[in-house]
Amino acid sequence: MRKFGWSLLLGGLVLGGLLGHGTQVIRSSQQRLGRLQERLPLVGRKAHQSATPIESIVTPNSLRTTYHYHFGKGVPAKIKARFMRAIAVYNETGVVNLVAGRPLWGQNGITLFAYHKTASDAGSDYLELGKGGPEIHEVNGIEALTVNRARSGLNLANSPRLRDSIAVHELGHALGLDHSAQRSSVMYPVDQGVDRLSAADLQALRKIYPSANAKKGTHQLVSAF
Repeated sequence: MRKFGWSLLLGGLVLGGLLGHGTQVIRSSQQRLGRLQERLPLVGRKAHQSATPIESIVTPNSLRTTYHYHFGKGVPAKIKARFMRAIAVYNETGVVNLVAGRPLWGQNGITLFAYHKTASDAGSDYLELGKGGPEIHEVNGIEALTVNRARSGLNLANSPRLRDSIAVHELGHALGLDHSAQRSSVMYPVDQGVDRLSAADLQALRKIYPSANAKKGTHQLVSAF
């Protein structure tokens, strides 16, 4: 296995759950280092896949397009600013709609957070710059819904290496994009400084949230968890 000297963008374990009646966690993101290393393209190897993959736990056309995001406790202003620029990148696509606030019953949500994990904690072969991913729930009520309560975080232990591209990458995981073999993709697992979605990234995002699903994101739901 080739060892990489670059900092890696990793989708880590997404923990937590929903509170309230009629909810069930059915799928949660489980990105591990071994799986990531198996999928990293080696230097000189022709990329075998041009399309940006979708997280296996995400079913296309099952999620509403609107997400309500909020920051966890103790997120520094600089990290908040990076996330806000990443949010703007996704909102500019017109595919998803990320709005400030905490999600109510039946609504998608993203928790944006900061954490501290040193290289000694993670291992010597890579630097963890961030982690994130979707957490899929089924909500039963008058209408059966599929809800994503995602998380995206940046690692303060590697603050000098953090760039907007990291926030865009981790937010992509939260929305359902998986690691790509293309260096031009924001979802390439080794940071290339790419902070805009490639055509393949945008195509994958549209596959998850097709335009026919847009109307579902406008429903007004008032019962909070």
